[in-house]
Amino acid sequence: MIRPIALALSLAGTILPAAAAAETVALWLFDEPAGLYPSTPLDSVEGLDAPLVLGLGGTIVPGKFGQALSAEPYPPVSIPAQGEATAALQRERVPAGRTQEPLTWHNAQFTALMTSGETHIRKEVSFVSPTSTDLNLGDFDWTVEFWYRARAPGRGVVLEIGTGPRGENAVVTRLSLDATAAAFVFENQPSGTQVRLETVAEALGDSGWHHYAFSYRALARELVHHVDGRRHSVAGAVSLKRLPPGKEDYLTLGRDGRWGQPLPGMIDELRISRGVVHPEAFAPPGSFAPVAERVPLLAGPPPLFGEGAIQAKVLPLGSRKHLFLDGAFFENSEHIRFVAHQPRQVERVIDGTSGQFRKHLTAIDDEAGTIRIYNGGPDDFLMVHTSHDGRHFTEPDTGVHHKGRRNIVIAESAALGRVMIDPNGPAAERWKYLSGHEGRGVYLYTSPDGWKWTRRRTAAASFRSGSQSSFFYDDQRQQYVAYHRTGFPLSAGGATRREFVRSATADLSRPWPIPSLTQAEVWAIAQSRPLRQPQPWWLDNGPLTPGDFGVELPTAFAPDDAIDPPGSGVYVPKAMKYPWAADTYLAFPCMYFDYEEPGQPEVRQTLMEERRGLGSGLVEVQVAASRDGITWQRHPAPTFVGIGEYEGRRLHQIYMGEGMIRRGDELWQYFYGQEEYHSPVRKNPAGNGVYRTVTLLDRFVSARAPYERLATITTRPFTFEGSRLVLNLDTTGLGYAQVGFIDAAGAPVPGFGLEECVYINGNFIRHPVEWLRRGSDVSSLAGRPIRLVIRMRNTDLYSLQFTSDSR
Repeated sequence: MIRPIALALSLAGTILPAAAAAETVALWLFDEPAGLYPSTPLDSVEGLDAPLVLGLGGTIVPGKFGQALSAEPYPPVSIPAQGEATAALQRERVPAGRTQEPLTWHNAQFTALMTSGETHIRKEVSFVSPTSTDLNLGDFDWTVEFWYRARAPGRGVVLEIGTGPRGENAVVTRLSLDATAAAFVFENQPSGTQVRLETVAEALGDSGWHHYAFSYRALARELVHHVDGRRHSVAGAVSLKRLPPGKEDYLTLGRDGRWGQPLPGMIDELRISRGVVHPEAFAPPGSFAPVAERVPLLAGPPPLFGEGAIQAKVLPLGSRKHLFLDGAFFENSEHIRFVAHQPRQVERVIDGTSGQFRKHLTAIDDEAGTIRIYNGGPDDFLMVHTSHDGRHFTEPDTGVHHKGRRNIVIAESAALGRVMIDPNGPAAERWKYLSGHEGRGVYLYTSPDGWKWTRRRTAAASFRSGSQSSFFYDDQRQQYVAYHRTGFPLSAGGATRREFVRSATADLSRPWPIPSLTQAEVWAIAQSRPLRQPQPWWLDNGPLTPGDFGVELPTAFAPDDAIDPPGSGVYVPKAMKYPWAADTYLAFPCMYFDYEEPGQPEVRQTLMEERRGLGSGLVEVQVAASRDGITWQRHPAPTFVGIGEYEGRRLHQIYMGEGMIRRGDELWQYFYGQEEYHSPVRKNPAGNGVYRTVTLLDRFVSARAPYERLATITTRPFTFEGSRLVLNLDTTGLGYAQVGFIDAAGAPVPGFGLEECVYINGNFIRHPVEWLRRGSDVSSLAGRPIRLVIRMRNTDLYSLQFTSDSR
């Protein structure tokens, strides 16, 4: 967004021609979390999308508004020798004809940097070319302003823009502070300019925050300096020129291009504008940070189970539905086990996904009867398909076209997230999308309608996204939850062990609270669980690309060595809060079996040999359940959606989509299926497609009673609201169930005992329980502490609910 800024039209008594409103070129708030790791982007929130990257020669510290940038070095880190080549852990020789060693972790002592050079290392952050933009200060009206707090006397660089190569010449424009002489120095090599601008000495010595502004008026050839809104000094007869463009141009803050002259203080809210922003005298501005609309968070019923559950001897069940995912509601049981169930129907709905078509999907009901599937298209731009019946999808023309696709909704790399409709969102931001963007971090996108999206320019999580993030709002705990892949854990064979960590926040307007770890803390963790090199993990992508998620957050999904074969991994968890029952969280983890796992027998590893024409492994979908979204129970068998033949195609990779659509008593999910193996030897894009699964309401996990004997469940004491008890269950033809109420002493409630319950025999989504003499009306027991006894044979019990609904 370009923000217009009011312009002064008079200068020292001289009437100047009317000028256009000033425009923000770039605005760095430095509101990333304190303790931010080096290699992490510092985003420009207005004007150019012009990220900088934090180096070992800088830190994020408390500022005037939020956080600030300091040239105080990051705490010392021992650079390990082990790691991938892209981690830049080894020194590089100085190339012939150069004087500067190429950038590695051994010399990444910059404070904050953008550069078009250093192409020998990984660069997944899209830097702008500073000499090709209005960051290249020259012969036009411009303003540079920032808040500054001195930390010590001395000289240091505020900013330096160079044509490059960095450190190889003096073709630079530079603003420096000489605190000892109470002056700023502005240098512009193309014009031969070097001017000193006296500043307020007291402001540099009182340890307070002060606002500094530098405005160049090209017509008047004057460079004017303001301190705290007052004009303090001016340099006349200044004729500036832009730097010539450079293939290795750069912009550095806090230090010069050789990482010398560290600024002896902290900078907050640095803004560069085209135009003269401020009049001769002005009130120092407040924060430029966007102000988020504060809304109260929707509160669901208090949790009965899991972390944060209410502590009560008698559970206030009320009229909430309870799904039988586990024994959380049980006082005791006999011969019951919990079983996962597969969809009752699978069909292909999008075929011929030729071109770039990402396998990570989100399916969502737009609340107006249309189903949308979002996923990545060409260059990982986000695209959408729509359907009214869930089976026939079209590509709507969104007006944004890219490489043959006409259905683009986000025209930048953002294919690794989940779309949701936020119950807390103001109308302009009701739709939310949390996704990795490029390789620079996880960002929040907002939209009024899911068609036109805006990215919040400060990262929600300052880590490179290795795969799709699951994302939802938990009304029972009043927080937003996300799960992100970490590749830091080490498998038993010494390869990557794919796991997912959990993050949570109650405030989407700020970066998510994620702790930072020192190198010593990472080493300590590595003593108790195997971790890959390098340690710390943020070193892994080199100094110009942020590290992936590590072990800062608690692990939510991981292979289980007790049940999973070696070389298994959680590719993506596809986790959600189930919308149609409280205390219910479901996930559909895509589990990967890796043929390449080191240390495994030759008879396994031979499967990945090129001559076999397969690939590196298979991916299937399992189901997992939780009471709080923190602790999960995964059910490996039966597989929720397994490899095999579907509508004439033998699928070897299946990736469940995020989201679930309800139509009546059916729940629809969508997955991406591939005939190819993972990392295939032979590619076959014609064998890819999107499939719909159909599952009956609540029927993902059941409490199962065996065929050959009776099973019983006795619940914990509870109170309820309503007049009928409704069950979702399947007894098959030769099974049955009965339900009875018992009091605190364990005695049957007269008229509602187990022996008086009419047999339940059949397959029902909602079956009212009936007692022979009392019928189905249980309202006389409402509000009274009570327990249930359930007796079943050859039955799957999915859910129960007390309701006043007469259906």
